[in-house]
Amino acid sequence: MKTLALSLLLALSLPVMAAIGDTISKDVLPQTWVAGEAPQTWPTDELYIFECWATWCRPCLEAFPHMESLWQQVKGDGVHFVGVNVADRKTVEEIQAFMVRQPVPPTYAIAIDSRVSDFARAVGVRGIPMAYAVKGGKVIWQGNPHSLKPAKIRELAKTETADVPPAQP
Repeated sequence: MKTLALSLLLALSLPVMAAIGDTISKDVLPQTWVAGEAPQTWPTDELYIFECWATWCRPCLEAFPHMESLWQQVKGDGVHFVGVNVADRKTVEEIQAFMVRQPVPPTYAIAIDSRVSDFARAVGVRGIPMAYAVKGGKVIWQGNPHSLKPAKIRELAKTETADVPPAQP
């Protein structure tokens, strides 16, 4: 029940979903990083997969092994994964301890969206788990992390941001 209530609260408090083609400002990236670091620029030849999750979300925890497997298959060559903890009020130490306890702990970057969900609001998280592909600062894909496959990630990595239509108002 707690998970359902918190999912509904998150869904109601963040009503606008980022559109394909929306530009994400680096100013809204999480400032607290458990592992890895925030991109300093949005290179047009690099793909960032942001996976939003929370410690209390069972489907999010079930996505960790899938995402870690994907990461092992596609890392390098300009592909970056970032797990973004949203909807939790936990410290770096608490998240680190939590991650170590996972059956398949992620080895990709982990950030905490601790600034009143700036990142979650910017990308329009309405429910979790949710993943976003960002290239050149533009959202080029969004969906459930379980729907990502290595071929899809490689296809997204080849996407030219000029081919991504601007978001519709």
